[in-house]
Amino acid sequence: MVKSKIKNLVYFLYALFYFVFFILFDLKKIKKADIIFFFPYYHTGGAERVHLNIVKALCNKNICVIFTNNSATKNFRTQFYEHSNCIEINKILNKKNIFINAILKKILVRSINKAESVETIFGCNTHYFYEILSKINTSITRIDLFHAFSHSDSRETEVVESVCYIDKRIVINNSTKKDLLKIYNKYHVSSRFFNNVYIIQNGIDIISQRFAIKDFQKIKLAFVGRWSEEKRPEIFIEIAKQIISRHDSIEFIMVGTGMKSNIGNINDAGVNFLGEITNYNELEEVYNQLTFILITSEYEGFPMVIMEAMAKGVIPITTNVGGISEHIINNQNGILVSDGDKEKIVSDFINSIEKLLLSKEQMNVLSKNAYQYAHLNFQIKNFNDSYFKLLFKE
Repeated sequence: MVKSKIKNLVYFLYALFYFVFFILFDLKKIKKADIIFFFPYYHTGGAERVHLNIVKALCNKNICVIFTNNSATKNFRTQFYEHSNCIEINKILNKKNIFINAILKKILVRSINKAESVETIFGCNTHYFYEILSKINTSITRIDLFHAFSHSDSRETEVVESVCYIDKRIVINNSTKKDLLKIYNKYHVSSRFFNNVYIIQNGIDIISQRFAIKDFQKIKLAFVGRWSEEKRPEIFIEIAKQIISRHDSIEFIMVGTGMKSNIGNINDAGVNFLGEITNYNELEEVYNQLTFILITSEYEGFPMVIMEAMAKGVIPITTNVGGISEHIINNQNGILVSDGDKEKIVSDFINSIEKLLLSKEQMNVLSKNAYQYAHLNFQIKNFNDSYFKLLFKE
């Protein structure tokens, strides 16, 4: 009992300290902002990279980014701080002091509403944004972004309840838009809100260079991402086990976060774990060496790693989920594998890989097509222009 009271007191003092810091130093960032973003994290992740790209696209505006959750790593922290004025209210929220958090919310809302320069607030992947949304003045444009929806997505109710408070809703592809409209129809949302949905495709910074033929004497396959349930890295591990048992010259590698607790399974499969690579030049060098990138996900929007890999001529072999088939044309610039039973997925991946191994000519065609498609369709300029026009029509 005594330990519990001491713990609560310590939490209160921590929350109070960061709250006072917020009042003294962070409020001024809100008052002079043109646009305020609410994001959960700055750690390694495709969504976090997209969020950073949005901030960079608006570099001539005064940007404030409010982070609401604890980040697992500090991968993108420095870049967010370089391109915007950042506030980390997670340091207050995670102490779970009801009194202080309630005051924080009131002051935050009041500051946004009274700030003369604030034109827009923008939220993605954070519940806190929707907690304050209904209290934001209608003179301020309210925008949110959805990367993808899972089956029976837990955000359905939040999506529907917030629809009347959102002026513009952004999705990254047609697949996500269809999923969003399915939710609207399921809950009988008025069709007048359908016109508030906009598609802005993600983009990457691609440096133009000549296509380089891969060395098909050294076949390398990779999983690049985080170890999470929807990514299904265990499928990649099983594919690696079976391929390596029959083709011992082929190398499988994994790059990403959340994998250390599974390092035993990775090593037992004969997979080379390279850890988390935060330096983009180092990651580009990995892509330069790859033949295939494998996406084994249960659901996706459209993974940034596919864009990055294709721009280096890496052939994507991927489950046909989310908006992936909007860009990957089977046997033209990649390979699509039907989603379903895990054993069947593993078998289909292996069959696709082994079939390609028999034809260097086909691998070269797919590699070149992937490269050309990425350079034509994934350039960051289109992404930057679309966000600027949508957020700041002048």
